[in-house]
Amino acid sequence: MVHLTKEAIEQIEGIWKGVPHVDITAHALERVFEVFPWTTRLFKSFHGHFKANDNGVQEHAKKVAHALDLAVKDINGINHNFEKLSIKHQQLGVDTHNFKLLGQAFLVQLAIAYKTEFTPQKHKLALEFFKMVAAGLSNEYH
Repeated sequence: MVHLTKEAIEQIEGIWKGVPHVDITAHALERVFEVFPWTTRLFKSFHGHFKANDNGVQEHAKKVAHALDLAVKDINGINHNFEKLSIKHQQLGVDTHNFKLLGQAFLVQLAIAYKTEFTPQKHKLALEFFKMVAAGLSNEYH
């Protein structure tokens, strides 16, 4: 597990603080569902409605955004803090690769939100954060 410096953590906190959490999460989910349609297989309750403003996506975005809020508050504790969430996702049959795909979608949405302010340095930090999140969510898989 990578441990980030205090400065890196503060920069990641600043990146996350500067965007509307549920909105950017809903758009990242929409992007994953559109670009990687097999990721929708566990969301039958959405009845084929995978746009950011659709109810099912909004509800799931709230859950994901809440988990990311917690992750940002304790970045170096992600593995421990995501233990139960990892077990739940394993039981649901979520492919761990989907966590990486969602991280990629978040990077795109952050670039859209921040435009030129999303520098290569911020991109690198956000990438590291989402890699840590994906690792934490995959940690309890057997």
